Amino acid sequence: MRSDDGGAAGPEPFAGDLLLRLAVEGWLVISREEAERVVAELESTLAQVRARLRPAARPAGHLPSDVDTPSVDSAFAGQIAADRWEQALVELPKYIQALRIAGDCR
Repeated sequence: MRSDDGGAAGPEPFAGDLLLRLAVEGWLVISREEAERVVAELESTLAQVRARLRPAARPAGHLPSDVDTPSVDSAFAGQIAADRWEQALVELPKYIQALRIAGDCR
């Protein structure tokens, strides 16, 4: 994300509440197949975030060896900077719920 003056800004804000509202109001609609695919990816990412937040004796900033880092979606990865992991843990379930509603696969 870039600021108005052309300089680099912080990561994109999370949009869980917005996605939920759009899905509930019927403005966010996707195919069931696409919703299931994206939900599966987000659930995997959520598991990775939980693993990252699990207290363990490992160097700061390193992901656990069982985390498949390529599966963390690049658009979302920018949002999960070191200080945003906890917020990702709150927002990812909203993304998942919104996509299930949008694909009508609750």
